[in-house]
Amino acid sequence: MRIFLAIVFALSGVINAWAQQTPNRTTTPQTPEILVDTAKVKQDSIQGDITTTIKYTAKDSIVLNVQNRLVNMYNDASIDYGTMSLKAHTTQLDYKTNLVNAIGSKDSTGKALGTPLFKDDQQTYEAEQISYNFKTKKGKIREVVTKQGEGFLHAEVVKKTEGDAMYGIHSKYTTCDLPHPHFYINSSKMKAIPGKKIFTGPFNLVFGDIPTPLGFLFGYFPTPKKRSSGLIIPTFGESRQRGFYLRNGGYYFVLNENIDMRLTGDIYSLGSYGLQLQSMYIKRYRYRGNISMSYSSNKTPVTSASEATIGPGNFNRIEPKSFWISASHTPTTLRPGGKWSASVNAGTQFYNRQNRFDSPALALNNTFNSSVQYQFAKPTSPFTLTASALHNMNTTTGVHNFTLPEATFAVNRQTPLKWFQKKSSGSWFEDIALSYNVSARNLISTQINSSTLSGVPNLVGGSAVDTVLKLNGKNFRRILANADYGIQHSLPITMNSIRLFKFFQLSPGLSYNETWFFKKFDYNYLNNLNAVRIDTTNGFYRAYTYAANASLSTRVYGTYIIKGKKIEAIRHLMTPNISYSYNPDFSKKYTRQVQVGRRDIEDNIPIQYLPIYRSLYGVPTSFRQSNMNFSLTNNVEMKVRAKSDTASTFEKVSLIDNLGITSGYNFAADSFQLQNFNIQFRTLLFKKLNLFSNAVFDPYKITKEGRRLNEYSLSSGQLARLVNANLNMSMELNPEALKKGSQTAQEQAPRTNRPSLETNQNLVAEYVDFKIPWTLSLNFTASYFKSTSLRAEDQISKSLGVDGSVNLTEKWKVTYSTGYDFQFKQMTYTSLNIYRDLHCWEMSISWVPFGEYQSYSININARSSILRDLKLSRNRGINWR
Repeated sequence: MRIFLAIVFALSGVINAWAQQTPNRTTTPQTPEILVDTAKVKQDSIQGDITTTIKYTAKDSIVLNVQNRLVNMYNDASIDYGTMSLKAHTTQLDYKTNLVNAIGSKDSTGKALGTPLFKDDQQTYEAEQISYNFKTKKGKIREVVTKQGEGFLHAEVVKKTEGDAMYGIHSKYTTCDLPHPHFYINSSKMKAIPGKKIFTGPFNLVFGDIPTPLGFLFGYFPTPKKRSSGLIIPTFGESRQRGFYLRNGGYYFVLNENIDMRLTGDIYSLGSYGLQLQSMYIKRYRYRGNISMSYSSNKTPVTSASEATIGPGNFNRIEPKSFWISASHTPTTLRPGGKWSASVNAGTQFYNRQNRFDSPALALNNTFNSSVQYQFAKPTSPFTLTASALHNMNTTTGVHNFTLPEATFAVNRQTPLKWFQKKSSGSWFEDIALSYNVSARNLISTQINSSTLSGVPNLVGGSAVDTVLKLNGKNFRRILANADYGIQHSLPITMNSIRLFKFFQLSPGLSYNETWFFKKFDYNYLNNLNAVRIDTTNGFYRAYTYAANASLSTRVYGTYIIKGKKIEAIRHLMTPNISYSYNPDFSKKYTRQVQVGRRDIEDNIPIQYLPIYRSLYGVPTSFRQSNMNFSLTNNVEMKVRAKSDTASTFEKVSLIDNLGITSGYNFAADSFQLQNFNIQFRTLLFKKLNLFSNAVFDPYKITKEGRRLNEYSLSSGQLARLVNANLNMSMELNPEALKKGSQTAQEQAPRTNRPSLETNQNLVAEYVDFKIPWTLSLNFTASYFKSTSLRAEDQISKSLGVDGSVNLTEKWKVTYSTGYDFQFKQMTYTSLNIYRDLHCWEMSISWVPFGEYQSYSININARSSILRDLKLSRNRGINWR
């Protein structure tokens, strides 16, 4: 083997000497490449201390000096040795000292060519000159730039040790990825342990090549490849009513690769404080979720309450101590079998109003829902089981509603007659289908209705009011006693549509419903109190109803041929539908006639039919119903010649998306059989303006006092009386919409599922889109309500909403949201947000100029998460901050 290697190097030397004597060496078309494999041989005088294969190439030439054991490579030289690789314009490999040296070059204009690029495992170094020892794995790098975590390390000279530690002099650390960074941390000495941390001696900050006095005696910057635990630096500021503060300071825990935890706190100079615990977890391809718990103790002095108009408002200290819990759990894959999901938002009544500094949307919201659900289903099975626990709270009324639990078992649509047939006969009755659903629910509410207080006299229709109990241990028994629970069974029988006379579709159906109750009401009139006493009896009771229904529909087309230059034809589509439903009379079974007036006072004793059961699923149908409902839907389209095509091609343009009218007639009612007429209209004007309106008309007359008469208004020459009407117009404009020239109503709809910029300033950078120069969204809403009395005025409301964005330049973006209420003659919630991209920095300004949530904030911060505490903030907000 040694003789073979000696022959190879000798031949290489001869070839190299011949190549040096050959003119125009750079034009040689061959690319010499020599692989020296020493992994299977012992070390000798030629081999040196190399322990694995070295592969090296060059675009120009490779010169081997066998006597001095040197390999020189020119023009785009490349060396690969294990996990190490080196690329440069010129390199020299010394087998005697195990050193490799690399330098770059410059062209005639002074532009750098072939700057040395050194990679060792996952670390990358770019420098003017590199020297590296294969044996000791030590090196010296001049004018180096290497990436450490999210930052970049610049140094005049860096020494790399065998243990991967690096020592640099005249160093700079920055998160700016430019060769000449906008800012950096300047230090004469610096030590870096790749993938872990960076230490510096005394340092100061430099912005735009201008040194600042900001700095410290030493610096520590973590640069982990993975998540790691560490301190969270708090932000500082001042609040009017709580004083100076340190906010969101604490510690970040990495429990394992799937779970983390963030524990932070707030402290104020006037005695208030807060605690927050946040945790996120994820199981790849299975589920993910998070949980957040917050507690606040507010010792702000009580002030008088007043609403803000131009200046900031003052709020009472409503809750000295408050808390909030948020959690979510979501499966990430669709797996057969059981799966859990959860969404929890609950806490004390005024926590969001007092503590949501950065989210006006949460502070203004007054309804929060929570749910925990388990669902079991298999694709091959018709059965589905769902169990859930629900919670609803209203922060305005203080009412809590708990559904603990709610369970549903369902059997999907089945066709029993087909089970016993090997081959279909094509008969219509084969499509008769059954489905089954049973639901059980238990509702616990802190609101006790005035008409359901057990054993207490209640004035029917009188002045008794509902009671809202506080959710605490003292009221626990009373709240549980107010619980309402029941079970409902549903068995619908349906079938596919039957074609009649070629043009009509008939869809019949039957349904059977049965409800199980556990409370029964007994009514007794107390003559001396002129009140009705309600006694509640616990037990097991059942109520059933059955009904039949059928619907008949068809389609009528009408086409008007024009044959014009642009318009080919106009088509009108009418879709009439008639449906009928029948329910028998169950009044004797499920209601009682109750006297609610004194005989010695009134001639006509009022009688009311009151239900004997109380149910979550509603009171069973008490009286016979025989309803016929009818509707007529109209669509108008126009066939026009396509602008982009010279051939005889046409496209459809919608003129009226929907013009419909619905009403009904109850044959079983003794009066007012004809129902109100509901008219809807929806279209897209000028391919950009969505228009929707609806109106309700009453076919009966009314008296001057507003009392409705069982007499058609048509008898007095009026077709129907307008009751109320609504109009909504919306338009969303952007350059893409103008280019397309047409959009559907869905494309024009506002993108309400995207978080607004004013709700969370931390999300500003994530949702800034510099590709769209500007956007504009307009929304106008008007409503009209006709007063039933001639003495009262009609109610009219009108409001206009405007929001959008403007890109002043590629780096400047302005977003805005405002509106005007024409009825109250005042502006609605208004906000202005300005964002500036500063490359490695960013600036955001948020301003609410007036109203209850008047505030402003200015933030300038580094974009990198590792230097997120390097920022300048100025905030001024509402007084309860």
